[in-house]
Amino acid sequence: MKYAVGYVRVSTREQGRSGLGLEAQRRDVAGFGGREGFSIKSWHQDIQTGAGKDALLLRPGLAAALKEARALKCPLVVSRLDRLSRNVHFITGLMEHKVHFLVAALGKDVDDFTLHIYASLAEQERKMISERLRAAFAIQKNKGRKFGFQLHSKTKRRRIATMGRAVQLKATNEWTEAHRYYIEWALAQPGEAGQPISFSAAARKLNELGIKSPKEKEWWGSSLQRSVERLGIHHPTRFENIEIVHARVDAILKDHPTIASKQLMEKLGPGKPMPEQSARRYLKAGRTAAANRSSAYRRMGWKIDHWTGTRIRIGEMMRLRPRITAQQIIKVLGPDYDKKLRWVWNVMNEYRGGPAQVAKHRTVRRRMHDRQRKREAQRRAKAIR
Repeated sequence: MKYAVGYVRVSTREQGRSGLGLEAQRRDVAGFGGREGFSIKSWHQDIQTGAGKDALLLRPGLAAALKEARALKCPLVVSRLDRLSRNVHFITGLMEHKVHFLVAALGKDVDDFTLHIYASLAEQERKMISERLRAAFAIQKNKGRKFGFQLHSKTKRRRIATMGRAVQLKATNEWTEAHRYYIEWALAQPGEAGQPISFSAAARKLNELGIKSPKEKEWWGSSLQRSVERLGIHHPTRFENIEIVHARVDAILKDHPTIASKQLMEKLGPGKPMPEQSARRYLKAGRTAAANRSSAYRRMGWKIDHWTGTRIRIGEMMRLRPRITAQQIIKVLGPDYDKKLRWVWNVMNEYRGGPAQVAKHRTVRRRMHDRQRKREAQRRAKAIR
């Protein structure tokens, strides 16, 4: 009697636990072997979907069955063709590699043409099953039913998400530590005009070497900077921790409310603790928050600029001391104040006159600015002539 290797498969864990589908397939294969004179030497099974071209990677049982069948030079027997695979490409590959397999439902003498037809039918059936399931799930979701991950409680979902992030972070840290040599080499390369190399230029150096990022993609300046922070490497162009910088900016803004972004960068010290664009954005956000907290600023509708803090202080002094003079206000503002006396008078008049006075001054300033621009344009035209 000839030997054969039996293979059975079901798609879901529920089918695998019940054993009904697997047992029925074993009975069909064993009955086919008895009729055709084959003795089933060993059995292999998988609990995995039949979709996909990489069936041998997803199904170790099938890989072991094919290996044993080649070693014994005997056929592989399955109950139905879709138990082997529902992918035409995979079935064709087995036939091209001369892997001899038999299908109990089709008989012993079926030819390759018939196998191609049944494989195409199995693949089409898989697509139809998938479409029907998607349509059914969509209807159930519209009715409010939950599936999969949503069936767990919020506490368990948060715990699973936290564990997933921890595992991902650990893998990223291990990968970054393993590539420390390449990162340090890229950062040690010379930059432009004798300056330290930027993160973007260092990322291009790594891409030229073919070194991939932790996400198996090309390097960018931002991704390289995050890796440098993980490794604890100090680089002159590296930005500091944004929370620490924000605390320093808050302290500087409190002492110098009229500070500009470039002056802020100088006070933060050497290097690049914070991008200048971020410094401008953060200063604007801080001034906006201060203006929203000031009842006078909200009532007057003043614009928000680097004199917002000064206007707030003037408004507060006038609220507490309505008869205060401009000279006294300038004395209280201190040496950091460099606006002229006329500007303080305008702010005081606007405060006394209310929003209408602010709108009037704004219109006057706009007209004066337009006249000045017109005169400058006329002077340039005369110079050209």
